Amino acid sequence: MDKVTWDEHSLFVRGERIFFFSGEFHPFRLPVPDLWLDVFQKIKALGFSGVSFYTDWGLLEGDRGTVVTDGIWSLDKFFQAASEAGIYLLARPGPYINAETAAGGLPGWTLRFNVMLRSASPEYLNATQNYLATLGKAIADAQITNGGPVIMVQPENEYTSWPGANPFPEQQNREVMAFTEDQLRDAGVVVPLMVNDNFNAGYWAPGSGLGAVDLYGIDAYPLRYDCKTCS
Repeated sequence: MDKVTWDEHSLFVRGERIFFFSGEFHPFRLPVPDLWLDVFQKIKALGFSGVSFYTDWGLLEGDRGTVVTDGIWSLDKFFQAASEAGIYLLARPGPYINAETAAGGLPGWTLRFNVMLRSASPEYLNATQNYLATLGKAIADAQITNGGPVIMVQPENEYTSWPGANPFPEQQNREVMAFTEDQLRDAGVVVPLMVNDNFNAGYWAPGSGLGAVDLYGIDAYPLRYDCKTCS
């Protein structure tokens, strides 16, 4: 992890201060591995230093118990292309990703559970283990500590509250976040963990208790948006 450090201003990679100016590119939206290098090169040419990417649990474990990681679902060429283009990666495996995907990336079979999803229910947490172990290992193998391009990992996604919502986080929320982080660490992830808080409330910030991450980020839209008004 000492290859990726930080202060109050920015990250350092191998001791060099960097501004992680990130684009967004999801390999499952362009399942043609031979095109990934071209995409990364264009992102680099636009002045970006990094790319944030999701993986979609619902696509990778459509059949419970089998996480597909070969063919177009393999991330090997994705990582290789990023390295060749000189792009650092922020991996965001979820298990929930939102990303305007069906069920936020949760497999259809989880919707049959008679429990609250993204809760501390053993049925839900146990269901995530195979996916997190498999993707966590793939991501861990591609970390900068192993010569790869991955410099950060985000557990969960926008696992926060909203103005006027119920008190957050409750103990079960903390347990979900900690469980997800532990699964990734057990898979070999050693780079910093970060969070994207959509309410600027300090959720999961360093020192905030069980489930806290290394780096705190705000999932902010400076101009916000209104789905009723497209202007």
